[in-house]
Amino acid sequence: MTLNTARFKPTARLLACVALGWGCAQAFAQAPSASAPTQAASTQQQTLPEAAPLRRWSPRLKDLGLGGAMRLRGVESWSGVGLGIRRDELVESARLRLTFTLSPALLADLSHLKVLLNDQLVQAIVLPKERLGQPQTVDLDIPPAYFTDYNQLSFQFVGHYTLDCEDPGHSSLWAEISHESTLDLALRPLQGRSDLALLPSPFFDPRDGRIVEVPFVYAAQPSLGQLKAAGSVASWLGMLAAYRGNRFPVYENQLPARHAVVVATNERRPDFLRDMPPVEQPTLSLVPHPDVPGAQLLLVLGKDDQQVQTAASALALGKAALSGQTISVTDLKLPAPRKAYDAPLWLSTQRPVQLGELVERPGDLQLRGTVVNSSISVNARMAPDLFTWNASGVPLNLLYRYTPTTLSDRGSLSVSINDQFVKAYPLQASGGGEGRKSTLLLPLSSDGSEQVQSDLRIPAFLVGGSNRLEFAFDIPPADLGRCRSTQPVVLRAALDPQSSIDLTGFDHYMAMPNLAAFANSGFPFTKFADLSQTSIVLPNQPTPADIQAYLVAVGRMAASTGYAGTRFALLHASQIEQAKDTDILFVSQGDRDGVLAGWRTSLPALVEAGKRSVQPLERGMNAFFELFRMGEDSVPKASDGHITLTGDGPLAALVGLQSPLQAGRSIVALTASDAASMGLIGQSLNNPAKVRLLQGDLGLLRGEAIESFRVRPVYYVGDLAWYKRLWFHLHSHPVWLALLGIAAGLVLTLLVYAALRAMARRRLEGGHA
Repeated sequence: MTLNTARFKPTARLLACVALGWGCAQAFAQAPSASAPTQAASTQQQTLPEAAPLRRWSPRLKDLGLGGAMRLRGVESWSGVGLGIRRDELVESARLRLTFTLSPALLADLSHLKVLLNDQLVQAIVLPKERLGQPQTVDLDIPPAYFTDYNQLSFQFVGHYTLDCEDPGHSSLWAEISHESTLDLALRPLQGRSDLALLPSPFFDPRDGRIVEVPFVYAAQPSLGQLKAAGSVASWLGMLAAYRGNRFPVYENQLPARHAVVVATNERRPDFLRDMPPVEQPTLSLVPHPDVPGAQLLLVLGKDDQQVQTAASALALGKAALSGQTISVTDLKLPAPRKAYDAPLWLSTQRPVQLGELVERPGDLQLRGTVVNSSISVNARMAPDLFTWNASGVPLNLLYRYTPTTLSDRGSLSVSINDQFVKAYPLQASGGGEGRKSTLLLPLSSDGSEQVQSDLRIPAFLVGGSNRLEFAFDIPPADLGRCRSTQPVVLRAALDPQSSIDLTGFDHYMAMPNLAAFANSGFPFTKFADLSQTSIVLPNQPTPADIQAYLVAVGRMAASTGYAGTRFALLHASQIEQAKDTDILFVSQGDRDGVLAGWRTSLPALVEAGKRSVQPLERGMNAFFELFRMGEDSVPKASDGHITLTGDGPLAALVGLQSPLQAGRSIVALTASDAASMGLIGQSLNNPAKVRLLQGDLGLLRGEAIESFRVRPVYYVGDLAWYKRLWFHLHSHPVWLALLGIAAGLVLTLLVYAALRAMARRRLEGGHA
């Protein structure tokens, strides 16, 4: 069958490509312009796609992972940052605006700073004596040919302060590079082919460190099945995005001018797909954007809601053998349900976890240089509900190696977690042993009690699930004596990949609601990584703002667990009773269906358009009025134990509560007064600085301001032995503890008294006999 795609409008050509399984990229490239007077005049248009505009990207060094100023010390030292270039973009031009300072004690003729990209010299910077010690800014053009997919921008410092008897580790040998230095890139999009084998590109590229933004397109008034399919795809993309964060704009019946995911069934599909032949099986198809050169559309299709969910699950769980432009899913066997706390990114509590499992490459656990004065970082996620009360700490079995020198006994290995110092180990000089094995306990924070009284407490262990271990080596170079020198020795330090963190023996028990656990780790929903114990409830008529907040939330949960959650139940507000035996994520702009109003007695706050109702707080109400700048016409009214405020200011809220449907189950509500404020929720969940501010059971968001409160009493979730639970709860009630002690003493006294009376009675009876 032959079809002349030149007669179709762009959208019609897209439909033809999907229907016939053509190589659409080729069809679009060869389609002549309808306005061309002759075929010969349009020959170039047939073979070359329309040039896409350049994209400008100007990351600072701190955007590329440099936490602070880069400090280079010694006669010769180097460091660098990584930079990824998307596979669908080409560097057209690059310029580095470098801000740096060199030590004023350097010899200008013998000292310089080298800038390299992928070991290719860009420029050696030499300063005259009068400019040393002062901040300098230079612009360096970098040849585009030097760039690859993964790039290393390196800085090598060579410094000398005297012509003879030089100490290679002298304090005057230093250079400092500002983390505000900027790399200006001009990137040209490339025309990619429509091949499912290339997924997740172009929607996600591991080389791109920016937030992952993928629009979702569907028909007006999408069905729950389509929204569930969109959630499964968003969970997959969120898992891939990881630390980058995610943003999923929603479009009804229109195509954005960029890559996008289109979710449709035969009955409900966007207008631009109306003429496409119906599909009979779950289908995935990757086609070119009809209006934007280089952009791609991922079509997730099905005959009905069940089929479109099957197609989305096949994509999210990697069960489809993706290749070609279009595939049909004829059979899908879902994996077994996940067990509690078995998220791939969470440290297991069933066995010790080796540090080698927490890094991408063994080289990430090693350091080298003529002077070793830097650190090894290891990220460790764990379940946020670990019961650490009254525990001495988490055992860290640490194995490390280093190059000994005659002065290395002046060095040390310092261990810290989340920027909190834990312990320092002295190193040994040459001949004193090259390896050490030590066991230490990482300190834990308590739940606010005085059980742990130590400067080594790590509060993030309890309030979050994401931790950063730092192992800082400080190894001074060998001292060869005055006027004695040789080629600098490259020093090495490494952590053994078999070093391990041991969480075995820890129970799971936690006070709820806890918005910190939700914002950091998606808890309690992520207790099961596939979200099999989760119900997500949307309004009966969800708005694009509701859907976008829902997609961002499931994406962030997958980023926490490293697993695409597809087993959650998606319900309308009218179906809320079906969520009785699950944890509930409720997403609604306002309370249009009255669900939250029905839970008023359990809610710390209720936010609606033009009105918000907050339970009286023991503290912070004055700050609340000031923070959200309520007008003079906002009259507080007492109503059912709440303070009701009227006003039209924008406000968003994250609310935690125990489920009124079933005790022990949790509800997290994402709600706002308007659509713009709903967007604040997604922005906050993707911002680590704002995530740290969310705590308690109520978080109020307005612009950049966030306030957290503890309004309602807590309840507890988890499994804990009865005697541990009794002792834990009694410790915060000293009166009851004292009464229990008195009662126990009385019981013991009575028992002893009864025993002594019985002994005396037997003696008397024996004497009479």
